[in-house]
Amino acid sequence: MSTLALMRFLESAPGRYDRGMWWLTLGRVDEIRDAVAAAVPPLESPAVLEIGCGTGALTALLIARGARVTAFDQNPEMLERARERVGDAPNCEILERTASEIDRLPDASFDAIVASFSFSEMSASERHFVLRQAAAKLRPEGRLAIADEVRPQSTRARVVFALLRAPQAALAWLAVGSVSRPLPDLEAELDSAGFRTLEQQRWLGGHLAVFVAARAG
Repeated sequence: MSTLALMRFLESAPGRYDRGMWWLTLGRVDEIRDAVAAAVPPLESPAVLEIGCGTGALTALLIARGARVTAFDQNPEMLERARERVGDAPNCEILERTASEIDRLPDASFDAIVASFSFSEMSASERHFVLRQAAAKLRPEGRLAIADEVRPQSTRARVVFALLRAPQAALAWLAVGSVSRPLPDLEAELDSAGFRTLEQQRWLGGHLAVFVAARAG
């Protein structure tokens, strides 16, 4: 099934979420999380905002690396698992919120903002709003790191990807009544929201990626 259908299925039972993420990324999930965490500026106890923390695997990794983490997700069952995972870590706050509620947080208060497989679940207008807000919430030298499903760059890879996704899309429509779409041009969306892309890493023929960006100007 598509990424959205699979994510909805996994989110319905947090106990299988981490195992499902391994299969979704064909074993690259730890490497992808490491790439996201590595984008956090090398400061002493950097303040990090995590959008869509799921069961807290990335959250725990960030805490282990010395970050002070504010993490949110809209799924209460997933948040319960995340809280169990991080335990009583004093440098972590986990909130039940949607991504669009990022505007409730103070401006210029984070050294890094990270997201793992959450932007492809948003509409284009939601992504633009969240990205614009992320630019406001970052400190001047802050970094944004997004891991997600993206459209491959080469024509050949796009054709292969489209053929592979056709049966997945049909299953997704039957399963949840909707079809996820890989981010068509994340770099352009970042640029439109006031960011400049610093680096990209890609996996699985280019359809999984981590983008690291900074505020433009």
